[in-house]
Amino acid sequence: MKFVKRARTLVAVLTLGVGACTGGTAGGSVVYSPPPPLALVALVDPSSGQMPAQLQQLEDVIRASASPNEAVVVMMLAPGSRSYAVRPGDSLSLIASANGLTLSEVEAANPQLGPVSGRNWSLIHSGERVTLPDRSAPSPLLLVSKAPAGPPPPALVRLPQQPNNPTDYQKAQYQHAVTAGNATNAARIEAWRASARQALVPWQSQVTAQLESKAGSANSVDGPSGGQAVAASIGAGLVTLAGLSGRRMLLLLGGGGVVPAPLAPRSMAGVTVVVANVSDPAAAAAWTAAARNAGAAGVSALDPALTQLQLAQVVNS
Repeated sequence: MKFVKRARTLVAVLTLGVGACTGGTAGGSVVYSPPPPLALVALVDPSSGQMPAQLQQLEDVIRASASPNEAVVVMMLAPGSRSYAVRPGDSLSLIASANGLTLSEVEAANPQLGPVSGRNWSLIHSGERVTLPDRSAPSPLLLVSKAPAGPPPPALVRLPQQPNNPTDYQKAQYQHAVTAGNATNAARIEAWRASARQALVPWQSQVTAQLESKAGSANSVDGPSGGQAVAASIGAGLVTLAGLSGRRMLLLLGGGGVVPAPLAPRSMAGVTVVVANVSDPAAAAAWTAAARNAGAAGVSALDPALTQLQLAQVVNS
């Protein structure tokens, strides 16, 4: 969600000559390549009145920052879903029919195969995993949304190459050109970031309003969500993330108090995991170990106090 921090921006500017930009333009400029957008799957607990507070936490995260083309999928913890590996010749309609489901039910359970990832529902690939929902239970999906693309990235000045065996005068000219180019590029990137932030405000407002509506109409489920619901929901969340591009993050706003079941090796490869609202230090340690053993790119376990203070920063960093 968060745009490049000022320090990261400076690093990007300083390394433009070695691949921080893609594509050339006329006049010796290059096009700035922004950092990957966030692809966020958030799991919330519908039991015992937990969901409204957790959705409020998610609202705060989205309100704090957003990135162009960001994808947000919000799910309730629910047992019963399973996954299916696509085979050659499969289509979503064939998969649905073979498993006693309707096409609309399968599409609803797999937002990553549709517009949120820029795809056509009719195109699936062998080896992809598809979530098969439990039709006897309500759909766990609360929200699926994608931020607009925002303004086009700016053209930046291409930094000069350092001359071979330069004279003192040439060294001074080179340093002057680099300093001037970095200043110009930093200003253009900052202007783009400001424009992008402004362009995303309506989307942020729309998503937070939808979350507020969901929180206001939430119906509690009797009893806490147990390990089966947490495990099934994590599996569905990882299937969804596998089909989304960008910086992939699994955010457990609910369910962190349940000691996680063993996760398959590499099942979280490339995914950053954030487990929020974890009161028990033993559960936090168990989640950290489980996510690392599953190959997570990073893992943070936050107690309730840190969740309130740092969740937006952790997700958006």
